[in-house]
Amino acid sequence: MYGMDMARRRTIREIQAAATLLRRQGGLAPSAPILDAADLAESATRLRVYQQPLPLGIRGLLADLDGRRPALVLNTRLAGADRNVTAAHELGHWVLHAGTPCITGSRFGRQRLEWEANRFAAELLLPEALVRRAIRERRCSAAATAARLGVRGSYLSRRIRELRL
Repeated sequence: MYGMDMARRRTIREIQAAATLLRRQGGLAPSAPILDAADLAESATRLRVYQQPLPLGIRGLLADLDGRRPALVLNTRLAGADRNVTAAHELGHWVLHAGTPCITGSRFGRQRLEWEANRFAAELLLPEALVRRAIRERRCSAAATAARLGVRGSYLSRRIRELRL
């Protein structure tokens, strides 16, 4: 799965399948919340995770720090929910784009890679089964429900709209 063909645009189904497989590799049920995607990165992939202050504007990144094992670096200046989404986004790059240079030949190519990583993060953190269950069982505010799922309220709202729920 890792290092999928880079020249080809991924379908939503392929991205969903990749996120589902990563959940399975991490021992997570399809409707279990992921409160720390960085832990999932360490347990289900070869990535090492570092959390440290990064310059403003850098939420996280994938890096090859020692030439042996890639690393996911997360900005400790981010709130917990933002760090969780960033870790899931970077995991999307790892799963879908391993081996791709950081800078692609075109702005469109880079936008496509970012869209795919964003979609992967949404599928990983908020799969449809989890969102449906959260809506059905909602006993508190939308913000509290989002926090229980490890994301910001706006991220959950956007996912609910995407799923047309």
